[in-house]
Amino acid sequence: MYIILTHDVDSIRRPIKHVLQRWRRFTFTDLLKHLLRLHNLYNNIEEILALEDRYGVRSTFFVPVQLFPIDEIVDTLRNAIAQGWEVQLHYVYESIQPESLLKLQKQYMEQRLGVKITGIRVHNLVINKELLRIFSKAGILYDSSYRAESLDTYDPVFIENILEIPIAVMDADLFGRLHMNEDYALKYIMWKVSDAQARGYKFFTILFHQESYKMKGGRIYRELLRQLALQGHIFLRCMDVYEIVRKTGIAERRES
Repeated sequence: MYIILTHDVDSIRRPIKHVLQRWRRFTFTDLLKHLLRLHNLYNNIEEILALEDRYGVRSTFFVPVQLFPIDEIVDTLRNAIAQGWEVQLHYVYESIQPESLLKLQKQYMEQRLGVKITGIRVHNLVINKELLRIFSKAGILYDSSYRAESLDTYDPVFIENILEIPIAVMDADLFGRLHMNEDYALKYIMWKVSDAQARGYKFFTILFHQESYKMKGGRIYRELLRQLALQGHIFLRCMDVYEIVRKTGIAERRES
C-alpha cells in the first residue's frame, strides 16, 4: 500500500507561559531542555528529517508564510528540499480577497525557497469547491485538505481539476478530538491502514504536525513509522501521488 507522509508546520515556537501551562504534554527531560534553551520543543523539523532519513523515506511538509517568520527555518527547508523532501504551501485562508492572498503567499514562498509551489493544504482544513477553483486558476496541481470521511475514499480524486489527496489520519483528530491514549491510537492507525488495504484502497495519507513530535500523542510518530516500514508499505510524498495519477490515470473524477 502507498503511505503518504505529511506534516503541517503551524508553529515553530511558543512563549514560555504557553509551554508551562501545557507541561504535562512533555517528558521532564524535553521540558527541561526547552527551559534551558537547549532545544525548542515546537521546532522538530530536523528531528523528523533525521528519523525519516533512517528509514530511507521522504515526506511532504506544508509550511505557511503568515503564521510565523519563515526566515527562521528557511535554511532547514532548503536543505530538506535539496535532499528530496517536498515543501509546499500551508495556505492561510481569509474570507476577504482569498484569491489575492493565495497569490501573495504562493509568490513569497516561491521566492524564499526557490521552488515552484504546486500543492496546498489549507490551515485548519478550511476547504470547499470555490477554493479549489481558486487553486486551479493559480496553477496548483493538488490539494490535501479534505478528510477521507468527507469524500468517502482514501484514494485521490479529481475535484475542480485539482487532485484531492484525502487525509486518512490526523494526529489532532486522534488526540484532540477523540481523546485517544497513545497505545490505542497506534493500534487504531495500524488497524485503519489494514482495513483500507483490505477494502481495496491503494493510498493512505497520514498527517502528523511537526510541533507535536515531542508531545504526548504526537511522539508515537516514531513507532508508527517503524511499524509501517516493517509491514513493507511504500512511502510517498504528495507530489509522487500526483505523478502516479498523471501517468496511470487511475484517479476518479468527481463532478463539480
